[in-house]
Amino acid sequence: MKLAMKRRLFFFCFLVLVTTLTLYPGDDIKLEKFRQELHEQLNRLVKETTFPGATLAVVLPNDECINIAAGVSDLESKAEMKPGSRIFSGSIGKTFVAAIVLQLVEEKKLSLDDKVETYFKHCQWFPRVPNGSKLTIRMLLNHTGGLPEHILSDEFRTIIIKTPDRVYKPEELIAYILDKKPVHEAGNGWSYSDTDYIFLGMIIEKITGHTYYDELKKRILGPFGFAHTSPANRRELEGLAAGYTGKEPFYFPRKVLVDGKYVVNPQFEWTGGGLVTTSLDLARWAKMLYEGKVISPASLEKMLQTVDTQTEKPNNFGYGLGVQVWESEAGVIYGHGGIFPGYQSQMEYLPRYKFSLALQVNTDRTVSEQAKFMHKHVSMFIPLVIRYLEG
Repeated sequence: MKLAMKRRLFFFCFLVLVTTLTLYPGDDIKLEKFRQELHEQLNRLVKETTFPGATLAVVLPNDECINIAAGVSDLESKAEMKPGSRIFSGSIGKTFVAAIVLQLVEEKKLSLDDKVETYFKHCQWFPRVPNGSKLTIRMLLNHTGGLPEHILSDEFRTIIIKTPDRVYKPEELIAYILDKKPVHEAGNGWSYSDTDYIFLGMIIEKITGHTYYDELKKRILGPFGFAHTSPANRRELEGLAAGYTGKEPFYFPRKVLVDGKYVVNPQFEWTGGGLVTTSLDLARWAKMLYEGKVISPASLEKMLQTVDTQTEKPNNFGYGLGVQVWESEAGVIYGHGGIFPGYQSQMEYLPRYKFSLALQVNTDRTVSEQAKFMHKHVSMFIPLVIRYLEG
């Protein structure tokens, strides 16, 4: 009896060993082939678009990560783009702001329907804010408040190039829209505006008593391990790839990173974006955020309640609370895009398949017409991921 049991145990162990030796190498081969297909596609993208370089990250349903790069991080030195090269997030930074605001809602420290003026009643300048008395937190989050875009102010664009080391206070950014005509009535239109999120950053600081970046580190960057994401609040940023831009709208030099320093202090973007990061951190962030690991399911549902960007009416697709929602052949997609002079970023998550992608390039749409189509470029990789998952 004991001998028979030993034989059965030996046979079982042998099966486990054979399975391990035959299955896992096959899985590794399949994964490596998938990685190569992604790399080939990224190389084609860089070649066909003439982007200097690009990085791509994919986070699979089991949280396994793939991070690749193509092209160069510096056209002059021909330095290769690395998977860990850092690029400005641009407006993707707004997704972090929105997540913190919704966390504060969960903590009952504010409400989405709070009037914005509640937080600025003692500021003498607030009555000069377009639509100021009608603005709500929700309107700031989904860009339906009608606030003008301070970045488009001619005065602002002139000053930042003349004073490259200047550090802006939020109130100084808001000053560029005071007494201006609103883009539309509050709650009766849709117009994208970084100014909306400058107000949100100020509100976060008023409620918490801490700086926005301190709250971001405490609530998100630290706990969730985004070690390669940091504030874009100085001219020298470690690991930043060289970026390339055109003349308008800021008339920066073509190469925006010279001797390791950005052409101006990017600090002015603040809660309108305000981060430098990697494609892998962005892909991980998209998956965590849209799978409800950062905010509650109830908050995520609120975040994903979108308005049509043309009609400003509720719709299944459009803009939510710091999120863009697209329709695609692979199902609904959640995410956001971002641009900062010299750079573009795009992150997306497909809930049907539970994977995320992020693409970053070191040029912007003022140089390359193709840079306008970041969502389209990301979409080129989606069938490859689905085929791998279903194969």
